[in-house]
Amino acid sequence: MSVEVIKCPACGGTLDCDGKTEFFKCGHCGNTLRLKITERPAQPSVMKFVDKSLNMPLASCGLPDTFTPSGSLMPNTASYTYPMPIRCAAANKFGTAFSFFTGEAYTDDTKCPMLSGPYATVVNQISKTHFRPFMDAENYGNLYINNVLSGGKMTNAYYIEKRPFPAAGYNRKDALDGYIKYLDFEAQKAGTAGSVTGKMYYLEESCKVYEADVGQMRFRIVVAFILRAFRYQMPSMFAMGNIMGGIFGQRRAQTSNGAMPGTFGDMPNNAAIEWSTTGMFTMICPKDRFDEDYKDFERFATTFRVDPYITQESINMQNKMSMEVARYTQQNIAQQNANFQAMQQANRTLQEAYDSANQAWWNRSNAHHAQVMASSRSTFGESSSDRISRMQSEAIRGVNTYMREDGSTVEVSVDYDHVYSNKLGDTLATNSSFEPGGNWESTTKI
Repeated sequence: MSVEVIKCPACGGTLDCDGKTEFFKCGHCGNTLRLKITERPAQPSVMKFVDKSLNMPLASCGLPDTFTPSGSLMPNTASYTYPMPIRCAAANKFGTAFSFFTGEAYTDDTKCPMLSGPYATVVNQISKTHFRPFMDAENYGNLYINNVLSGGKMTNAYYIEKRPFPAAGYNRKDALDGYIKYLDFEAQKAGTAGSVTGKMYYLEESCKVYEADVGQMRFRIVVAFILRAFRYQMPSMFAMGNIMGGIFGQRRAQTSNGAMPGTFGDMPNNAAIEWSTTGMFTMICPKDRFDEDYKDFERFATTFRVDPYITQESINMQNKMSMEVARYTQQNIAQQNANFQAMQQANRTLQEAYDSANQAWWNRSNAHHAQVMASSRSTFGESSSDRISRMQSEAIRGVNTYMREDGSTVEVSVDYDHVYSNKLGDTLATNSSFEPGGNWESTTKI
């Protein structure tokens, strides 16, 4: 409560006014004054939705107090996109009920095996990723209404008509632009912008009216939602550390103002679709109250606002998930590096052991061959049996023996068929029949 002092505009004296008389005089200067009474505009009613079990505010809207609100958190449907999903409902005494559900988020990985590998499995658990093949707004709407009809035990249901999205001021182009900006922000936050190709966007709203029986009464049901999706393609050598970049989106690419069903077409290999519904609004009311109560349904969809606490907590939980994914990614990379280093060390050890054994065998073979040749030449020259022994030794070791001009010999791999030497003792082996010339002399195979 506040007290306001009213003064005369002529003399500044305090006025004594009862607020009811239109004309009155100032008691100080006698100046006649006129009181103009203006009515304050009625303040719009605000309905609050609260999870009573947690005493937690969830949302608000502008419905009149003829409706009774209720609300609850839906942790079983939580995901990175919607870490704190909520369901809010409002009902009146005539049997009309409105409801809001935050929505669902899925990944279509049917053409992207990378999203189901060991690394991805842990990442998906951290980010609470749910998997389901992509459905456009038409197919998803059919699935959702069937669930509503089944859950409400409704019979004799059929489709009536399609209506504009009930939230006043909704524009598909603006909604699509906002969605792409959201993906841009998530890509920048994850540090993965530009990691994928083949980017395409989809956004479409739906609002359909149905009729069905509930017991002996005829009801009308409205289901309204926005479905959006982002398709991307991973490179064949895509680093799994960047997987969340695919989930969170990339830099803006060329797109249309609201892709229609079928835009994605045939999915190429390594392509995935992140898709979700935003704000599922439903209305169930007796058929004879539909026209009257639909106006309140439009008001409900137009004025519904998620509580800032839920919004902030959702952001905090998303950031926590991102940090946990980054931490796991770094641990995974470190483990892979450690495994690689261990594998390299094992390979080096095996190679060193092999080289040592091979060199020892080669040294023994050369020594034995030289001993046999020296003994044979010093005693008898090279006999036919010695020649056979030498050739067997050469075959085992994969070499041929050539005699230089000065009478010395040299062994050369069997991979070469022309061998030359010079007076400096150098040897030139080649498969070309072209003579090198100069001081190179042809050797003789023995």
